[in-house]
Amino acid sequence: MDTIRTLFRGIAAGFVATCVLSLLMQMKGWLPQFDTITLLDSIAHGLFLDAGLPTPFAGWLWHFIVGSLVWGWMYAVMEPIVPGHRPLVKGIYFGLMVTLVVWFTVLPLAGAGLFGIQLGLVQPFVSLLQHVLYGVVLALVYYWMRSWSGS
Repeated sequence: MDTIRTLFRGIAAGFVATCVLSLLMQMKGWLPQFDTITLLDSIAHGLFLDAGLPTPFAGWLWHFIVGSLVWGWMYAVMEPIVPGHRPLVKGIYFGLMVTLVVWFTVLPLAGAGLFGIQLGLVQPFVSLLQHVLYGVVLALVYYWMRSWSGS
């Protein structure tokens, strides 16, 4: 039962962190030429060709599935071994790990090259900032949920 609660906390914290990141992405001030949802939409349509999901719905769906289920679940599982004793530090480390995965898998799969450098020289820094912020929000919400539930 405790494992299920832990995973639920991770997924819920991942959802909140994904919502925060999504709001910031919509401001377009981060990097106007870099549209994360369009990028994810192209990957989603490449993976789910026959699903018939409309654009940009597939990109948003992919964004929330990965941010909530994949990274949230992974954080819940890895939290005890993520370096640091405070949620802020753990969030920074986790965000850095997510950044590395995105730089070396997601962006090249989307045709943006390693680090997403084909989208511009600023893109790697924006990606780093976005994912570290995501990790911090994820870790803080996860910690708050854990302390709130008493376990």
